[in-house]
Amino acid sequence: MQNFHPNYIRLLVFDLESLTVNFDQDAWDNFRQFLRVIDDRDFETLLISESVEASEWDSYAKLSVLQSTTENALQNNPSLSAADVFWFSEQPELQKKISQLTTNFAGSNGRTTQNGGLQYQHLYDMLQIFHPSKITAADLSATLVKLKQDSPQVPLMLGIGGPEECGHSFFVGELIDALEDQELLASSLDLSQVLGTEFQKQTTSIDKPASTLWRSEEIRDWVIEEVLRPFSQGQQVYFENSPVIIQDYELSTFPYFLVPEMILLVWGTTVFLPEFENLIDLRILLELSPKTAAARMFALDERENFDQSFVDTYLQKEGKFYADYLAQYKVQNQIDYRINFENFNAFRMKENS
Repeated sequence: MQNFHPNYIRLLVFDLESLTVNFDQDAWDNFRQFLRVIDDRDFETLLISESVEASEWDSYAKLSVLQSTTENALQNNPSLSAADVFWFSEQPELQKKISQLTTNFAGSNGRTTQNGGLQYQHLYDMLQIFHPSKITAADLSATLVKLKQDSPQVPLMLGIGGPEECGHSFFVGELIDALEDQELLASSLDLSQVLGTEFQKQTTSIDKPASTLWRSEEIRDWVIEEVLRPFSQGQQVYFENSPVIIQDYELSTFPYFLVPEMILLVWGTTVFLPEFENLIDLRILLELSPKTAAARMFALDERENFDQSFVDTYLQKEGKFYADYLAQYKVQNQIDYRINFENFNAFRMKENS
């Protein structure tokens, strides 16, 4: 395999005739379902066969077909040997040609590994590899493992921001699972119900300018002074029961316990405020288009072409408030990791610009 990383792959190419030569109806059904999952994960797919019919695959958003032999397709289309292409084939000779072009591939036959590819027992096993969200979370957790190995007793705090109702909890869940797979202790603090643009007041305070984005100053003081600051200073934090001021909001489960060995994930819409400046160690921003943000805000299917009025309403209200927050606090200048969060099943890290 040539410097293979699944999240750098754009196109999956299937040598259809070699893969499906012994398929019965159940095998075809399973293969179609496999491609449906790949489609949902935003990979482009190409089926190559002399007998493939494009009309049979119209329901797939990012799938195309090429009526050709695989040898001719590879010879006549240089783009099929690019670094962001991954092949599936059972033909040993084709595998050798692909390997010579330094393109990555997989197959189930016994010569696949010898030919320089990735061998699988069942095609469905590849879904564990081509899962952008889990791979991205695993990559992040690997970085955090290194940080904790260097300073295991030093608390590590991550801030995770993004538009209101963007799906923070899904990202946090994936990242915590990845951290636990690395045998790291992790906890979280959900500020989405107590901190955000919906609490912004018309008046401003010279002494406490950020307090206008909190549900109340009492909650702000508890979060900062009773939880985050002591934890950042290496102290243990323990609350057997939820304090009265936050009992109506699910910030976390109780008893709530933090020790310096832990990684703490603090998340919500507007977590990149001045009062967090010396507390948060790494900042992660979930980014998505206005259309997707509006869809999640109004509980619409973001894959459908819903009425533009929903997007317009979002941009005039919640979207505008969020953009104002990003600009006022220069959030983009603070971010360590930016995540393309358009698709829950295919979120990936973006290059900082």
